[in-house]
Amino acid sequence: MHRSTVRTVATYSVLSSAFLTVSASLHAAPMAPADNGISGKFSAQVNADFILLGDTDDAALVYFVPQRGGVAVDARSSANPLPQFQVSSYTPNFGFFEGEILTCLGGSLSTLAYLDGLKRLEDEAKALQLRVSPAPVATAVTKFLVGAYEVSNGRLDISCKKTPFKVTNPKTGVEVTRNVPECTTRSDLNAPYDLDLNVMYKFASLPAVGNSVVAQSIPFQAITLPGADATIRSLMQTGGQWNNILTGRVNWEITAQRKTRQARYHINWEQVFEQASAFAAYHSNACVDIELKGFFQKLTQCKKEDECGIRVEYLQANGTWGDKAPDNAAFVNASNEVQKRLQDELFTEVRNRSQSQLGRVSEKSTSQFTLRANYEKILFSRNEVVPFAFNEGAVSVAAATDLNIACLTGGFEEGRVSWNMNDAGCKALIGQ
Repeated sequence: MHRSTVRTVATYSVLSSAFLTVSASLHAAPMAPADNGISGKFSAQVNADFILLGDTDDAALVYFVPQRGGVAVDARSSANPLPQFQVSSYTPNFGFFEGEILTCLGGSLSTLAYLDGLKRLEDEAKALQLRVSPAPVATAVTKFLVGAYEVSNGRLDISCKKTPFKVTNPKTGVEVTRNVPECTTRSDLNAPYDLDLNVMYKFASLPAVGNSVVAQSIPFQAITLPGADATIRSLMQTGGQWNNILTGRVNWEITAQRKTRQARYHINWEQVFEQASAFAAYHSNACVDIELKGFFQKLTQCKKEDECGIRVEYLQANGTWGDKAPDNAAFVNASNEVQKRLQDELFTEVRNRSQSQLGRVSEKSTSQFTLRANYEKILFSRNEVVPFAFNEGAVSVAAATDLNIACLTGGFEEGRVSWNMNDAGCKALIGQ
């Protein structure tokens, strides 16, 4: 099994140049969904097919994560597309399953298998004068599920029994019996347990890789247990869904940046010192920290600079400044930390150590604050604008791409596997 080359943003633009424009920036990065409403500009169908993220630097760039993928297909625009998939059966004449029919599967699954959704995304993006690009990812975890049945009430409805198998040790010739659990489920509560969950005898794949983009191909090989060939032959005759046989999922982790929020403090120092003097006098010119905290909270929430000495403005979404605080508690709390600078301008911290009543020196210290003689700002009645910027830092955004097998016909004695061009839905999936 050979590893398919991971499709980067650059190679991906060649594969889909007919309808996708890919842009890369050395400094650009996806923006956290909470800080960018790019998905709201697209249709419900596009949002069902993709997770969309904005860009920190380029307002016209949209990153996407496909929510579904499938078998990789070559020559998609031709009358006879070529799925990267093969299926056959054989009967081993030795080994544990001697005389039994086993089915061999192999191929490559692609996160960009379905061009119908990608074409819809690109068309809507062009109408909005936007460009799209596969999202960069930090990590990728690939999982395959065999016998994928719907879960109800939090658990699968499963019945298991142990079947004895006799195994001979090739070195000693001693025959022993091993009990192998064989589990089945059923289609509904009134049906018998006749849907086998033991499908794969061997399965191997190369996972999607991290530190890349979501445009990737994932090769795999498998051999089923005896008894699965009839079901798979039926699927290859009808081009049906393989959900009860084999499905895959890639769990992506995307490092996204938060929006930098800005505020500015208009400070009338003459008014501020008058407020501080009245406050300190009320507390006998020796304030404790909890009292100072309450003073600054009241001061920074004031809307009238001439009366309170401080007026806070926030950068609004339209690029103007206003007194409406963003709906972000972390930013509002952080912006209030400007009080630390004001506190250093207004008050002097005095530490005192208390005498222990037990006769030993106490190491416990407490702080009290008294007014500071800030000659510069008191004498010159300065007005000042203090800017403040806040960014919560990078966050991890989780996304997933489900990989399903469908629309395949042929294989086995027919040899080549074909794409089901007799089905309109299958033709649409590959962009025809």
